Amino acid sequence: MQKILEFKITPKTYSVDLRERAIHFYKESKHKSKTCEIFNIARTTLDDWILIEQQTGQLKQPKSPNLGRPSKILDLQAFEHFIKHTPFTQAKDLVSLFEQHFGYSVGYHVILKALNKMGWTGKKRVSFTDKPVN
Repeated sequence: MQKILEFKITPKTYSVDLRERAIHFYKESKHKSKTCEIFNIARTTLDDWILIEQQTGQLKQPKSPNLGRPSKILDLQAFEHFIKHTPFTQAKDLVSLFEQHFGYSVGYHVILKALNKMGWTGKKRVSFTDKPVN
């Protein structure tokens, strides 16, 4: 039985200087294959750079927009007021309450980090029971 190795291929990040030199050479020679061969880049890479330059006028890689939840609570003072006036027993209860109150969701770890900033600890609170002490 032959063992098959899997490799995860990550895309190369090229410097802006290399991109500019390759595009300059391509504009002078008008030959994509030769440009790719000289600069050791893929044809699709050169095509992407040409497209980026046409659309933006520069060769910097455009930043992708942030997707997903925010990595922090946007208004800590409002969050602190919310914590003081909202009854809860565990921090995990705050995740859904936070979304209802503020209109956007954050992860559990973000709430824990904000509570820690406010001075709250992860220590368990003493709970009272009706049992007599022996």
